[in-house]
Amino acid sequence: MPYRDELLVDSKREVMDSFPKILVNLGTAFLIWLFGVLVFLPLARSLKDPTVLGLVGLEKVIAAIIIIAIAIILVKILKEVKDITDALAGLVTLYFTEETSEEKLSKYRVAFRGLGYVIVVVIAYLFFLPFFAAIFTAFAGIILILILIWALMVLFRVGGAFSEDIEKKAGELSRKVEDLKSKKD
Repeated sequence: MPYRDELLVDSKREVMDSFPKILVNLGTAFLIWLFGVLVFLPLARSLKDPTVLGLVGLEKVIAAIIIIAIAIILVKILKEVKDITDALAGLVTLYFTEETSEEKLSKYRVAFRGLGYVIVVVIAYLFFLPFFAAIFTAFAGIILILILIWALMVLFRVGGAFSEDIEKKAGELSRKVEDLKSKKD
């Protein structure tokens, strides 16, 4: 019981600590994205996209700089996502399962991290898309295909982590329905 109480307190504290940090970092990334898409890229285009040192177009340089800035923020968000998904795994383990073993908690943490990382990567892609397209349109498509393949592999692993517990709960629910049905007849 003390382990469950400690896990509950730690998980709630981590959610309260990490969630505001994620929101602030996402807000900052959104502002950088907004200025990049609405101000800096159009300015580069209005200048007829001159080349920098005769090598690369200004639009591509600006897009690369903004990609780097957003990537730095998203790396900060990944640390917080890891913390918050671990906390959510702890809370789910406490509220939806009777056993609070380290093995079950570890399995749930892997699953929640996977979900969290897929969400962050999809959001990151949406942030990066206009800048990838400014550099090379086909690059944006290739990245999307790679993200899709990776996300599917992660989501299969997430499903596997929860499958045992879902099957167990479904079996219990099925037995309860059968019992109610037999009592009714």
